[in-house]
Amino acid sequence: MKKFFSLLFIAALAILLLYVVSNMPGMGEEDVPTRQNVIPRYLENAEEETGTENVITGVILNYRGYDTMGEVTVIFTGLAAVIAIIGRERRGKNYAYTDLSEIASSVIVRIAIIFLAPLILLFSFYTILHGDVSPGGGFQGGAIIGASLIIFTTIFGLWESTSRIPQKLRFPLEGAALLSFFSVGAIGIIGGGNFLTYTLPRLTTSLQPAVRTWLTLLVEIGIGVGGAMVFISILFALLREEGGVVGY
Repeated sequence: MKKFFSLLFIAALAILLLYVVSNMPGMGEEDVPTRQNVIPRYLENAEEETGTENVITGVILNYRGYDTMGEVTVIFTGLAAVIAIIGRERRGKNYAYTDLSEIASSVIVRIAIIFLAPLILLFSFYTILHGDVSPGGGFQGGAIIGASLIIFTTIFGLWESTSRIPQKLRFPLEGAALLSFFSVGAIGIIGGGNFLTYTLPRLTTSLQPAVRTWLTLLVEIGIGVGGAMVFISILFALLREEGGVVGY
């Protein structure tokens, strides 16, 4: 009986989804409301209204600022769920299989990672800081930092990685993305504007472009740093295995 009702529910859901999809506008149709109203405004007015040359950055952080703040909340919630279920890595009690492998990693690979890791991090900082004028931004920069730690940990192990980025450094920075959004929103309200408008109406008009630039940069840095710390903490929590390691 349970299987029957389960199949009935799935069939009803499938019919509903097929009905919705069949009534959606076709791909590329010109009379779609978004193509007639929203997209032209974004393309024509984004630089003037948001103060960013990169239209995508203007859309993500300004027009869709609330939605983006929700996205960073979801990422932070993901970290909270991982920590709540399996806990954080414990230095001296957890290890990765790389730490105990009897096969030493290639010297060439280790030297290559030592050489490339700083360059990857430098590129990630560039991506974060120039997101308002070129492709990139906080999400991309944070993901690059996380990827660099994945590479580093794969070669050098969990023990070495956690010594470079310990919990006491990561813990206060994991909420940087949310904190930057709320800080910028609060600054806007105090300055006489609305939440996440990146303007301070109480200042003179001539200062508004600089205000938008710096507030946008603050959010980008917060997203980049916070996102990177969240990715790294999730990596360390999922990677570690219980047990002691010889030499720890």
